[in-house]
Amino acid sequence: MKRIVTLLLAAGLVLGAAAGSQAADIKAKGNWTFSWQVGDQTFAKHSGKDNFTAKQRLRTQIDVIASESLKGVLFLEMGDQNWGKSDDGASLGTDGKIVKVRYSYVDWVIPQTDAKVRMGLQNFSLPGFISNSPILGGGSADGAGITISGQFTENVGASLFWLRAENDNAGSNSVKQYSDAMDFVGLTVPMTFDGVKVTPWGMYGAIGRDSLNNAGNGSGQNGATMAERLMPVGATGAGYNTVDRHGNAWWVGVASELTYFDPFRFALDAAYGSVDMGSYKTAGGKNFDAQRAGWFASILGEYKMDYFTPGVLFWYASGDDSNQYNGSERMPTVEGSWAVSSYGFDDNFGRVSCDMLGLSNDGTMGVYLQAKDISFMEDLTHIFRVGFVKGTNNTEMVRHGGATLTNGGNSLYLTTADKAWEVNFDTQYKIYKDLTLGVELGWINLDLNEDVWKNANSYKDNIYRGAVTLQYTF
Repeated sequence: MKRIVTLLLAAGLVLGAAAGSQAADIKAKGNWTFSWQVGDQTFAKHSGKDNFTAKQRLRTQIDVIASESLKGVLFLEMGDQNWGKSDDGASLGTDGKIVKVRYSYVDWVIPQTDAKVRMGLQNFSLPGFISNSPILGGGSADGAGITISGQFTENVGASLFWLRAENDNAGSNSVKQYSDAMDFVGLTVPMTFDGVKVTPWGMYGAIGRDSLNNAGNGSGQNGATMAERLMPVGATGAGYNTVDRHGNAWWVGVASELTYFDPFRFALDAAYGSVDMGSYKTAGGKNFDAQRAGWFASILGEYKMDYFTPGVLFWYASGDDSNQYNGSERMPTVEGSWAVSSYGFDDNFGRVSCDMLGLSNDGTMGVYLQAKDISFMEDLTHIFRVGFVKGTNNTEMVRHGGATLTNGGNSLYLTTADKAWEVNFDTQYKIYKDLTLGVELGWINLDLNEDVWKNANSYKDNIYRGAVTLQYTF
């Protein structure tokens, strides 16, 4: 009898598990990416970095779908794994502990409405039709929070989000925990009409001073902290401890695209932002304004032809003036992704070095001529770019203001006397429908003014890169 009862219980458990598994539809997708690069990973002459790198990464997204109104998403990332590096589990013996959670959120529709809610770890990129947002965009704009979106009419929608960017990263100090949070609230209003798309947007940030420089956000250019992306150059050290405990940040912008005159396409992205953390007295007794406010505007024109699409991109972003004490005139950024080239900026295909000039366009102006979607053979495409970048920061900020080449936050700190040239030639070939081979070739010439930069000879004038990437998407 006991055996019969045991068998019946086991059968019940199996049937119950089977019934439970049928309650949700499970779908998986993702990609394996393998990249090999030969070339420079930095402008420094003596960086100690290898000229050859080999990496791989696996990304897997699992959708748990209960209905059209409810689903959960888990996005796991294994890597980057640098081949041969034991900490990454890629040396002899493998077995590395490198599984990371990128996304973990639930999508649901508010009953009796068309409003959609997404809560959890997700992406919070601001809109852009030319590039990812140089303020908050791309893969690094992932965070924890809530997004609510919906349509007012067929042509007008809205999306409201709250992003908790930083909290409880200042350690166990209870005084610092009082002011170590950083929160952003944003609103985008996408409008779509015949041949025209316009998305005005705005974002407000509440900044605790102890969230500016901590271990939780050193992910920008050269490991830049949030302070280097939001605060003026020179607001370091004791300055962080004496500014206002809480400050305000805000941005407004617009992203727009015109395709009405197809095959012509035009796009315009622009924004203005400001951060105010008060002021403090320097060691020399001078008043230092811990404020940063600036803007950028970019415009792109393209003409689609049978075998390729030529285009020209121009942008200008405000730069610092000659006074190091009156705040910064550069646009503040949170975690940007200026994806206008594959070596100088953030438009690379694989897992190899890019954004050598920056992840944002703040403090620079630039012109890029490009030919995209070049194709003379099925499944084979190319893109060719030639670009010129010049700094918009006053040279006195380097001579007397303490600015260095790498403390610009999300980008190199270039002055009006500095410039750079870039050339890219990138290729993608579809070996199979889901298997892509990418080849990227890049060259950058960095011309630093030796009268401004006394250590200019410690940086390379020319850097090169050749990269091969194989990506299997499933």
